[in-house]
Formats: sequence, structure tokens, C-alpha cells
Amino acid sequence: MSNMNITDDPIYKRIRDAVLRLSHAPKRVVEPVDETETKARNAVRQLARSRVSGLLIQLRAAHGLTYAQVQEKTGLSQQLLFDVEYQARRLTLEELRVLAQAYEVTVNDILGIDID
Repeated sequence: MSNMNITDDPIYKRIRDAVLRLSHAPKRVVEPVDETETKARNAVRQLARSRVSGLLIQLRAAHGLTYAQVQEKTGLSQQLLFDVEYQARRLTLEELRVLAQAYEVTVNDILGIDID
């Protein structure tokens, strides 16, 4: 049996050093969430979703397309198209790109963004 002192053990030294670093680390301060800001962000998200949904309904109608026809053009399911139009689901960027292409508009047009 070895006469090695526990304080000489490399694992013990690593644990001790880690604990010492933690005890000297600055304390993290968690600030309370401003509920007003959270509510405002949620309202903006809902407004954006509503705007995009309404525009997609208008674009499909303007092109005289059914869900089945949009599905043929995009490969997106009819259920997905319905859910997006009625705000039950958000689009991925790829889905948005595919729909913009099908409706012959830009992604920026759908999102209401002007980038020059």
C-alpha cells in the first residue's frame, strides 16, 4: 500500500482547485424579468404572425390557388398551409422562401421588410 498523502493525489488537487475557483468567482445577479417588456414582445410577435398569415391568405387568393395547388407547387402539406394561414403554426425560413417563390414575391415582401 502506498504512503501517498491524499493532498498529493492529482485528482484531489484538480477538485480542490475547481472548488477554490468557484468560491472566488463573482456572484451572478439575476435581474427580474420586466413583465411589460415580455408582454410587448409577445404582442409584436402576434401582430407579425397575424400580418404574415393575412398576407399569405391574400396571395393565395390573388393567384386563385387552392391548398392542393399550393401543395403541388411547394411540396408543403395542405395542413401546414392551413395552420400557417390561421396562425396555428409558424413558418421556417425555408418554408417562407418556398412560399415566396410560389407566389412570385420576395421573402421581404411577405415579412414587410424594406432592405435597400
